[in-house]
Amino acid sequence: MKFEGTKYASRWDASTWLLLLFSVLMCILPILLDEGWVGPVISTVGLVGLFVGLFLGTYYRIDGDKLVIYQFFSLTILPIDKISEIRPTKTILAAPATSLTHRIAIKFSDRKVLKSSAPLVISPVREEEFIAQLTALNPNIIVE
Repeated sequence: MKFEGTKYASRWDASTWLLLLFSVLMCILPILLDEGWVGPVISTVGLVGLFVGLFLGTYYRIDGDKLVIYQFFSLTILPIDKISEIRPTKTILAAPATSLTHRIAIKFSDRKVLKSSAPLVISPVREEEFIAQLTALNPNIIVE
């Protein structure tokens, strides 16, 4: 299934880079403790590759009346007309968002959309443009 529309990458900020740096340091720590270098190097390369793949594979697309969320190999399609509220959040809940500090929470009017009452938390680049495009498609969205 191919989607068109406007693509928004997930934001990379200091929290994203700090997570990568922390992971690399934890993998290199055994080298500094003189426990050999082959295992830690393989672990470091694998972990950094996994994180970069996860981070680059997370993005959002507004395609017609649908919000499409891509996260690694997972695809979620959500109806824009069911969005009721968008607000900034600092939650650290697991989410298809690569930033820990620049996140927005999207609430839906119908619990069946996400099969939960918890909001969808994402971190699009060009956040103002993203929200403006959503509100143009659904003027009933309350933006805080």
